[in-house]
Amino acid sequence: MLTLIRKADRLFTHIPEALLLLFVRIVVSHVFWASGQTKTEGLWHLRPETIDLFRDEYKLPLISPELAAPLAAAAEHILPLLLVLGLFSRFAALGLAFMTLVIQFLVYPDAWWTQHSLWLALLLVIMVRGGGALALDRFVMNGKK
Repeated sequence: MLTLIRKADRLFTHIPEALLLLFVRIVVSHVFWASGQTKTEGLWHLRPETIDLFRDEYKLPLISPELAAPLAAAAEHILPLLLVLGLFSRFAALGLAFMTLVIQFLVYPDAWWTQHSLWLALLLVIMVRGGGALALDRFVMNGKK
């Protein structure tokens, strides 16, 4: 049995990190992109009820719903797109990690173990490892051609 486990363990070491990081980027991007889509009609037109959502349910301190709603919707579209492309991956992951922490501490504090810890774990992988070899960062951030 131990021999079988060792063989399986060796197989896992052959999974390319670039594919793993691409998968992580796509999975976590979908979470935020889908959320952004609920706030807009089409790609950029804010739904009227979105401001009500920020005013009545989210109730963020220090920022008006009229400002928070379009900023959040824009971030939920732009940052996931950057992640899928692997462009400024660490920066995009940091922005989404910040959003996750705001949601966790100010909006849905009971969702840590069910959602937010998982999102943050994926985002931390990107922040630590970068976008990987299948990311545009490889060309932009390192100056490679």
